[in-house]
Amino acid sequence: MSRNRSQGPSLFGNPILHPLNLILIINCLVFFLQYFANQQLIYRFGLTPDFVLSGAVWQVFTYGFLHAVDVLPLHLLFNMYAMYMLGNNLIPIIGKSKFTILYFLSQIGAGIFVVVSAYANVVLGGHVPVLESMTSQTIGASGAVFGLLALFGLFYPNAEILLFIIPVKAKNAVWVSIAIGYLISQFGNGSISNTCHLGGALTALLLVKLFPKHFLPATVPYLPGMEWESPKQKETAPTSKPKQSPVEDLFLDQKKINESVLKQIESKRDRVSVINYLQPLQVENANICPPSTYNTEDPICLRCEWLPNCALRKVKE
Repeated sequence: MSRNRSQGPSLFGNPILHPLNLILIINCLVFFLQYFANQQLIYRFGLTPDFVLSGAVWQVFTYGFLHAVDVLPLHLLFNMYAMYMLGNNLIPIIGKSKFTILYFLSQIGAGIFVVVSAYANVVLGGHVPVLESMTSQTIGASGAVFGLLALFGLFYPNAEILLFIIPVKAKNAVWVSIAIGYLISQFGNGSISNTCHLGGALTALLLVKLFPKHFLPATVPYLPGMEWESPKQKETAPTSKPKQSPVEDLFLDQKKINESVLKQIESKRDRVSVINYLQPLQVENANICPPSTYNTEDPICLRCEWLPNCALRKVKE
């Protein structure tokens, strides 16, 4: 944790009261409590369809704050890492409030989906292996995380995500993950609530379908160093003029500023002068790229407001 005089305490580069940090802290605190009352908490607040249909309706929400207590807290770590990484990319696009709404509605939607699946299994005789049972217990934030993953796949369909060390395009990540999960559940010993994962993803997609103006922005920002915003466009006839990208136009002002900064750097005679010039231009809490990606001729770098930060780091090497 660090403290910035103007912003107050922060965690992982975000204010302590940022939605990502609040979700992380709440999940960690509940996990700590599980060391003292693990089974009691799971019994009362974990998701058991039979209990929900008997009146414990809060379980379709509270299950998302509980995680498996093992020697290593891998269940909690994986879910919180995925939540934080996906959230860092989604919040700049849809904002903190909509992110929080989508996260918790995906969590609730996933819980309801588990209960409906268990009830459907009873109606069908109770022996459908891909459906939940009335007595199964579901815990974990992965239902909400799969909602975030589904939205990320809509915004960056061609991004590559590693699933079990296998690169998968983001638009397919949810479905590939669920398919692998079902295979593990059917032919292995993994206790995975694939129904919960599917319910979280479908809830997020339903929210986008019902409220497109709220969750689908006109433009999606570039992520530095990654060219995944859109599929390759079909080649046009040689005589046709290329259309100017509307997203590129939004960053022309920043490009001009950065070009001016680079010219000033070139005009400086020594390293100390360059450092003194760049120091006041630094952007606080900038999530700058790895050093190897800094390239003053790269169109993405030229349009990035954090270029002075990268330039200063380069000069200090």
